[in-house]
Amino acid sequence: MRIHKTGFILSCVTVFAFPASAGQIWTNFAPNTHGSKSVFEKCFSASDLAAKKGERFTRKRGKGAYLKPPEIKRPKTAPAKLSPEFYGSIRSVNVGGQKIAALGFDIGEQNNDFAGYDASVIDTLRKYKIKATMYVGGKWMATHPERAQQMIADPLFEIGNHAWTHGNFRVLGKSEVENQIWYTQAEYEKQRQALASLDCAKSGMSAIPKRIPTFRFPYGTCNARSLKQVNDAGLPAVQWNVVTGDPAKGQSAKAIARALLRMKSGSIVVAHANGRGWNTGKALKIAIPQLIKQGWKFVTVTELLNMGTPVIAKTCYENRPGDNKRYDKIFGRGTGE
Repeated sequence: MRIHKTGFILSCVTVFAFPASAGQIWTNFAPNTHGSKSVFEKCFSASDLAAKKGERFTRKRGKGAYLKPPEIKRPKTAPAKLSPEFYGSIRSVNVGGQKIAALGFDIGEQNNDFAGYDASVIDTLRKYKIKATMYVGGKWMATHPERAQQMIADPLFEIGNHAWTHGNFRVLGKSEVENQIWYTQAEYEKQRQALASLDCAKSGMSAIPKRIPTFRFPYGTCNARSLKQVNDAGLPAVQWNVVTGDPAKGQSAKAIARALLRMKSGSIVVAHANGRGWNTGKALKIAIPQLIKQGWKFVTVTELLNMGTPVIAKTCYENRPGDNKRYDKIFGRGTGE
């Protein structure tokens, strides 16, 4: 595929639009399904999926708040090879003005806390049959195996890599970045295998990808080296162009809903479903019915990438380059260690 030297200005930043062809994100792997309806329905009852008392909240102590490095440190499935057209920081996708967007929910935890599971977010998506990509941390999967397996099985949801312990990829060294990436890929394989071992999952597992297909940087931070490391691992680095601001306690449900209602064709959203999106569930109940009424269609990130031309920046940021550098001082390594 030939790369065109076409650039344009977005939010005062020069970004580049590269041509994409369906199924050409990876040269040796491109998932065309995510989740399995038969596995999901056979393995998980309504009571299994229902919200559990207290699980939305995060804590700094107790079981799972700290984990040693995993025994399995690298996945068995060979890495994909990412086509060069998708190297860089993906902000959105040009889909020709169609009312199509991708919702991305971050679900990670550091190694000094036990993050939550926000059933109000997940249940609302399921109620309205809204597809979404869940950017899940490796440690979170290890400490929330049942919830992780439910999302892996659910055909509405695609799993993304959100690093092992939510590390700051602008600060971590090369080997630390590798571990954050590959520990998570390996943990996904472990959880997928645990799901496959259930009697209820004897058929249908072929529809569930063997590897996580995309990556999202914790804190939205990277440097040139870590961005290349992610891409060299076969993972498109997916950011966003719609920031809900839901981790801020002062961000109301109405404000989050307004951010969602301002999305544009080909938008990618960042929100949270690990208990750190304070009013996200309430906001979805406001925004989703309105967006459906307006004719919006929601797809997973990989579906969106295969539908048009990705808008790619050279750096990682929230709304404009450099706006997240403060996180280096606030969070340091970011892993909680």
